[in-house]
Amino acid sequence: MARKTWRWTRNASAKHEDAWRERLSFLGPANFVVHARPRSGVVRLEAYPGSARTARQLAEVFGGKAEPVDTAEIAARANAPRRPLRIARILGVIDTHGEWPEKLAHPRILLRIGSAMAFGTGEHATTSACLRFLAEEAKGCDPGWNCLDLGTGSGILAIAAEKLGARKVSGLEYDPRAVRAARANVGRNSCHRVRITEGDLLKWRPGRTQHRIVLANVFSEILRAAAPQIVRAVNPGGCLILSGILRLQENEVLRT
Repeated sequence: MARKTWRWTRNASAKHEDAWRERLSFLGPANFVVHARPRSGVVRLEAYPGSARTARQLAEVFGGKAEPVDTAEIAARANAPRRPLRIARILGVIDTHGEWPEKLAHPRILLRIGSAMAFGTGEHATTSACLRFLAEEAKGCDPGWNCLDLGTGSGILAIAAEKLGARKVSGLEYDPRAVRAARANVGRNSCHRVRITEGDLLKWRPGRTQHRIVLANVFSEILRAAAPQIVRAVNPGGCLILSGILRLQENEVLRT
């Protein structure tokens, strides 16, 4: 059975982006996205308010369009066959039922990732960059290093961390659909040292365990809000890999 959710969209002037972010902050960062269109002077505002009533109210108050979205169709598109990816020379990524092409040199580590409704299959620049940084940092880690992946999505970074030698990997994810997808990918890749937990990064508190590598590929607003907790989770001298930061948000994140 198809599942429906509601989406509200409208275009706006890029120079008013900050005002729109403040105006719609009540939706929460997990339900509101701004898509930049370089050199166009226009941004696309996209919200998933959770109900038809709220979506229609947004359209009445702010203009734009409210419409139902078929999440099953989105998931089907996300899991359509994808081209194999090679990242950082040693990593390869294929989809759930894909095969690595015979004409290409086989990577040392092959990840099989299905996304369902979860973010992170390797194609997006934020994910592929995190994989490259992770592979490079893992080379210098002592045996038995541990890793924390905040906003794990499909679980691709957590899975890669185990394959790159991590003794223990913890993944935190807010969306229960993504949690299910990540756990399925963990099993699909025969990972035994990865644990995926459902939780809100903004409410999460790190325990006593600190980590050699901490990854957080999430919206910059969440990175800034959760910065104190994130930093406490990193070993002294450890590595923090952050992504999901737009160029116009760089200075804010650096100040934080």
